[in-house]
Amino acid sequence: MNRQQALQQIIAFGEQRDAAVMALAKFGWDPSFEVISVDSHALIVVLTKYMSGVISADDLELWANFIECRDELDYSEIDGYIYALADPELMGGISLTTIEKMLTLLC
Repeated sequence: MNRQQALQQIIAFGEQRDAAVMALAKFGWDPSFEVISVDSHALIVVLTKYMSGVISADDLELWANFIECRDELDYSEIDGYIYALADPELMGGISLTTIEKMLTLLC
């Protein structure tokens, strides 16, 4: 799995995300990386997984923190949502109600 494939697995909270995390750990810092956009569609996919019970609030918070910390990811389109998910204690927490509101705003 290359860097882009690994990042795509994590962005989509795919079935191979654990292998993707392991693969990313093997790559050093590369100043010539290609930027990957994390857009509202990607966010909707992950939020829907939370609403369906596929992932937990902790998973969602960890995912948002990952998105924030990777230089290869451009999440400027959804930066407010990522901030709220990465710092839930500052934003009222992650719950079915708050995520449903986010989805309503996104759709």
